[in-house]
Amino acid sequence: MNSKYQKYITNRITIFLVGSGLITAILLAKLFQLQIIQHDYYQQIATTSQYGFIELPAQRGEIIIKDYHSNEEFSIATNTTLNLLYADPVIIKDPVYIADKIAPLIFSIEEERAADNERIKELSKNLSTELTEEEINKILTPLTDIELETQFKQVLIERLSEKHRKKILLVTDMKETEIKAIQKLNLSGLEIEDKSVSAYPSQISQIAKTAEKLAPHLLIPSKKLEKILKGENRYVILKRKLDPKISDQISKLIKDDKNDQLTGLAMKEEYFRYYPEGKLAANVIGYVNHENIGQYGIESTFNTPLAGISGKLQTKKDSVGRQITVGESNLQAAVDGDNIILTIDRSVQLYTEKILEEDTKNFRADSGQVIIMDPRTGKVLAMANYPSFDPNNYGEVFKKIEINLTPEEIKNLYPTKDKDIYYFYTNEITMDKYIVFETKDKNGISSYSRYENFQGPEAYHNKIISWPYEPGSVFKTIAMSAALDDGDVTPNTTYNDTGPVGVDWNIYKQAYDYEIKNSTNKYWGLTNMKTVIAKSLNTGMTFVAKKMGPALFYSYLKKFGFLDRTDIELENEVVGKIEYFEDWTESELATHAFGQGLTVTMMQMASAYSAIANGGILMQPYLVEETRHDNSTVTKTEPKEIRRVISEDTSSKMTAMLVNTIESGEGKKGSVNNHFTAGKTGTSQTYKYGKAIGGPGNTIGTFAGFGPIDDPQFIIIVKYDRPRSSEWGSSTAAETFSKIADYLFGYYGLPPDK
Repeated sequence: MNSKYQKYITNRITIFLVGSGLITAILLAKLFQLQIIQHDYYQQIATTSQYGFIELPAQRGEIIIKDYHSNEEFSIATNTTLNLLYADPVIIKDPVYIADKIAPLIFSIEEERAADNERIKELSKNLSTELTEEEINKILTPLTDIELETQFKQVLIERLSEKHRKKILLVTDMKETEIKAIQKLNLSGLEIEDKSVSAYPSQISQIAKTAEKLAPHLLIPSKKLEKILKGENRYVILKRKLDPKISDQISKLIKDDKNDQLTGLAMKEEYFRYYPEGKLAANVIGYVNHENIGQYGIESTFNTPLAGISGKLQTKKDSVGRQITVGESNLQAAVDGDNIILTIDRSVQLYTEKILEEDTKNFRADSGQVIIMDPRTGKVLAMANYPSFDPNNYGEVFKKIEINLTPEEIKNLYPTKDKDIYYFYTNEITMDKYIVFETKDKNGISSYSRYENFQGPEAYHNKIISWPYEPGSVFKTIAMSAALDDGDVTPNTTYNDTGPVGVDWNIYKQAYDYEIKNSTNKYWGLTNMKTVIAKSLNTGMTFVAKKMGPALFYSYLKKFGFLDRTDIELENEVVGKIEYFEDWTESELATHAFGQGLTVTMMQMASAYSAIANGGILMQPYLVEETRHDNSTVTKTEPKEIRRVISEDTSSKMTAMLVNTIESGEGKKGSVNNHFTAGKTGTSQTYKYGKAIGGPGNTIGTFAGFGPIDDPQFIIIVKYDRPRSSEWGSSTAAETFSKIADYLFGYYGLPPDK
């Protein structure tokens, strides 16, 4: 071997050794980095790949009300599980046998009758013009009860026999975000309805690709979803929310099935928010939607503490990444939601709602509201709205019924901003209206419908906190209390009531722009402040307002709480509208003194009247008595004084004047046998195109009062919207006050003082 070649070989070996050394060094450095420097990071990744988590849902807290006498607690919002009945047709041997056994148990004549009525309604919209009258009558004739039962059984047999489904329910109770995401995929063969996703296998050309795109949104593995979309081995839901008695009967059938004739039939529990008292205090409680999120009322305000905190179960993963709970696992327990106990008295709420419903119908009013509060503490004892809704079936407020309109009525429908939605005015003078929906069939023929309850989702609103209104003469109590407290007048201060009082002098016309008149157009000559309140004289309150002046009056309105929310524990509370006093005209100063030209809420009125009743202290109103936490601790709500509004002496004088109003004034229908009560009527006009209008069906009637007068334990505010039996609050709201007050005197066992 020559030296040149030997040198070449040596160089190659050297390069190889150096390269190998460098690679070894790099590997050693990398191993050092992985095992020493980044050990914790990669251990975490390994652990993550080895372990997973299963979410453990928390139990939603209950909402509870009590009964004063027994101190018994009643769950007004709780949780329950009801069974879902399902079947697997692939392994069912004898569909007819199963149908014979379960059809009598799950058949509901009410549900089937409703479905048949819907069938007739839809058919009537698309009838061929070529059909004879006899054929039309045959098509539109309702099925008999026997026919409905036979049809139900036949459909059941067909469903139990389907080895390959035409339509497959994939998931229910989808979140809105997921629904929108699926809609954006624009996949054929899918149907999204009522937060559920269904598939029609025959309409899906590329099942594998559809499954791949859809799987992440449904949280179903794509291979499993592909199998489902092929219509193989899918369960058929036969009945949801089974009555517990029916569940027990079916369970017994399955248990006693010795010959496996019911194989393929099964049940599973489903979780539901349940309201045992139905509509009771629904506008206070609210409801929980399909996503288990509180809507309106207490359910919404306290959604987070009611919902609790979900737990986690750490699980190991198998070789293909599936979570398994065998072996070591780490449990982070769920924290159940808080239980919330309300101040609402069940018996008082029940009675109040009963009377309110009866009187709203008797007075032919659009709606009515009542709030009852303990003026000593600010505790709300009852809060009632009519019409209301059933939180167990909260979607029923959207239910529509078909209406027949004449060509002239159709012509005069007033369009809204939404297409095919109109206002139908039942009274052009009062502007009474409801919403009308237009739908067109394939031939372009229109049909019309409205909400069955006339108001639709408006039924969810608690008008006591969310609907400001002109209070009318019940506000005279507030203005008079302010004037008494400041010393501008006394109960015996006189003025000469000789006729209308001019306000807002116009120097150009050399005349007053407006005249303040008494509601009855009757004038009383020389009279005092007691008579002003008893006879509800607008001219007298104009005299009082001028005595105070706008700045002082406004300061008392602020002290009474009319410029702020009461901060009751309910969302959607609003504040009425009262302009700053420097912007008031002379006429506005006068009209504000008798409750016109400004708006307040019933909640604000209840709070202000409580201050008059209890000796002059504005109390913080509250609905939550206590909160019971998952760790067994309890948070109690203590009564809270906000501020002194008027003196005890003013409170006493004003109370005496309100007693006189019921005993010998306009509030006579608010009287109670064997008991003195204090109260004031109120009637305010409604408006059309900015102009006030009155008369039956055009006013808001109110009564505010309290008792017993020596130690008031309750205040009651009653309001009716557009009563048609009478325009006056003294003839409507006063009667309701009397009934409820009479009940409360008996309920609390208060001795006669009259």
